[in-house]
Amino acid sequence: MTTQSEIKYNRLMEKAEELFAKLGYKAVSMDEIAEAAGISKMTIYKHFSSKEALFMEVVLSMMQKGTALIEEEMGKIPGTLEKIDFLMSYNMEASKNYSLAFYKDVMSIPYVTEKLLEEKYRISRIMFERIIKEGVEKGEIREVNVSFIVDMLIMMVETFGEKYFNKINTKEEIEGITSAFYDFLKYGLLGGKR
Repeated sequence: MTTQSEIKYNRLMEKAEELFAKLGYKAVSMDEIAEAAGISKMTIYKHFSSKEALFMEVVLSMMQKGTALIEEEMGKIPGTLEKIDFLMSYNMEASKNYSLAFYKDVMSIPYVTEKLLEEKYRISRIMFERIIKEGVEKGEIREVNVSFIVDMLIMMVETFGEKYFNKINTKEEIEGITSAFYDFLKYGLLGGKR
């Protein structure tokens, strides 16, 4: 049976995620989070030493939920290229759920940025490795050095993010640049069927 403390914690995490995703880190106060969750600010500080610690936990929780959903859906997809397509489409659609302020704030807090990128790298490596190995085994992808290809994909994603992130001023720009990047990853320079 769920305890009262667990109910409050879950409500805290839910409301903090909603507020951070919509308004970003800087625009949300601990008082606003407490009010939205229907708890006292003291209850928040029982679980988290600071707003930054809460934000970090919320962002990691969001990543874990997204990863679980991706894993579940990819288990239903038989083809390698379809899995890659799903992964790219999912990330593009998911990016629409968060405000520009959220993205800017994530990238402006060094500790959060470092931890987030570390976790994203870990998850990406596991997923890309699994997809590419499976594709080679099924004969859907030519024989390749899996580790090298995974490193290249991750470097492309990281470099792309670092190069373009500070130039983005609107959500539409995020969506447009992300779409163009994924189009390049999927079809390359030589094209192919869409």
